Amino acid sequence: MTLNDGFDRTVSDWLDEQAGRGAPGYLDEVLTLTTGTRQRPWWSSLERWLPMDMTTNLRIAARPTLGRTLLLGAVLVVLIGLALIAVGSRNPRVPAPFGLAANGQIAYWADGDILVADPDGTHAHAVISGPSDDDAPAYMRDGTQLSFLRVVSSHEATLMVAAADGSGVRPVLKEPLTDASWFDWSPDGRSLAVVHFADGVRVLSIVDVEHGTMRTLDVNGLGVDHWVAWRPGTTLELLFGSRIGAGDTQRAGIYSIRADGSGLTPVVPSVIGPVEYMGVDLAPDGGTLTYWRWESATLPGRIHQFDIATNVDRELRFDPSDFGEAGLVHSPDGSQVLLSRNGTATGQIMIAPADASRPGILVGRPFDKNGKEALYGFSPDGKIVYVTFDGETPQFFDAVTGAVRAGPSTPSKCCTWQRRAP
Repeated sequence: MTLNDGFDRTVSDWLDEQAGRGAPGYLDEVLTLTTGTRQRPWWSSLERWLPMDMTTNLRIAARPTLGRTLLLGAVLVVLIGLALIAVGSRNPRVPAPFGLAANGQIAYWADGDILVADPDGTHAHAVISGPSDDDAPAYMRDGTQLSFLRVVSSHEATLMVAAADGSGVRPVLKEPLTDASWFDWSPDGRSLAVVHFADGVRVLSIVDVEHGTMRTLDVNGLGVDHWVAWRPGTTLELLFGSRIGAGDTQRAGIYSIRADGSGLTPVVPSVIGPVEYMGVDLAPDGGTLTYWRWESATLPGRIHQFDIATNVDRELRFDPSDFGEAGLVHSPDGSQVLLSRNGTATGQIMIAPADASRPGILVGRPFDKNGKEALYGFSPDGKIVYVTFDGETPQFFDAVTGAVRAGPSTPSKCCTWQRRAP
């Protein structure tokens, strides 16, 4: 294995190890599900929220007259109006689809079951269990439902959804997805963007969650890479990667497209090289994106920030003494980042200010180029960082000081956080 190969393995965009018992190898690519995702906005019927004593208050004791009927009708209109106000005020508050939110439950998977725990890792229990192999749970962006994959074979898995407490489990689609590598829920929770294989080709599709239908977008023959993301600040725009070829002749790009398939537009210049536009992550405001690339043998692994509006591309360097940097992940408010800081033989996760204005803090155990991949992310409130390795107990840290925090005690794939309204 060359040094380049070892460095490539330190980034969690290309994962090769299996997830849980009997899980297909491609499931590791689905670890984007550890970011918060969202379902259709919460709603209920009027009858559910009407005051219980309303019908008692409307009982009529005397024979109605025209005037009394009109008066009662007016009273009824007022009461219905008050009831409608009560409906709006009593609907549960949900967080915005992007940005900071309060910390809810932590969901993770182990031995084919989906478990949840309180934010401090206590009261862990299985919410979805049984003979099936269930993996890759992800709370929808408003935290009210949980999606996951139910393994069918080494290449197929059924997209499932359930309530946050694990009840009401149902398949979203009738047919399983083949080698699905990435999912991202739309801001309104009505749709799910999916990268998967169809007829031997990797494609980008939009799943209608309510109706259980899926349509594949026409990307004009582009080779779809393994990721897709809804752009924050928009409701219909997605960004996705494109990659064709192999080795030094590989061509990579990033494109924008609307959910209806229109507006296909390049976001960055198309480039040729073996390690280009890797580990793409969008800032919470949707204005910039970051990626890493292999500059040269003497400048390995550099993170870049690209301004989508101005096309300005600049290199970010968080530790001038390291050998390479990769895999940047933004905090929910964009003020901090996590990245993989890599030496010549080992790597470690760093918490740093997003503008690289001062040195960062190293957290989690070091990992070597032949070891397990480090997976990492932020809590919804941005105050906690998790670092985990397949088959090991997750490690939680304070996002400011790097001090160890309490977290789940079960060796697992971790984590997806439930977002709640502040």
